[in-house]
Amino acid sequence: MKLPTIRAVHVVGQTAVEITWSTRKTMRVDLAGLIRRYKALARLRTRTRFARAAIGEWGHSLTWGDDLDIGADTLYRLAQEQAGITVPATEFAAWRARHRLSLAAAADVLGLSRRTVAYYERGQKPIPRVVGLALKGYDAAQAA
Repeated sequence: MKLPTIRAVHVVGQTAVEITWSTRKTMRVDLAGLIRRYKALARLRTRTRFARAAIGEWGHSLTWGDDLDIGADTLYRLAQEQAGITVPATEFAAWRARHRLSLAAAADVLGLSRRTVAYYERGQKPIPRVVGLALKGYDAAQAA
């Protein structure tokens, strides 16, 4: 699956941007979690530095100078997670751990391949909303 590229960016807060993608869809992304988590992004904690967000070469990233950028793939995944379109990989991994399911058992429960479950858990593929709903359904069935 070819991910969209960034066509436009607008800073809308101290840690948030609105990105217009090559799909013509505009999505808001809050980067506060990334900025807190990674030391390399600590310089973005200042409003003036964060406000310098610009589109990287070919639309494949946002950049804040030559030595600081975030890839479009990461931004697109975050935008989808924050919009409720996809499920975060950490939530998927926590679900599997909570139910003590192996990769194969989780795949069987969800009607997916073991490989797909592994991709989802490692964050290598976006987790569709319908899979997130299946996780909630399994939780409810186990609680009953």
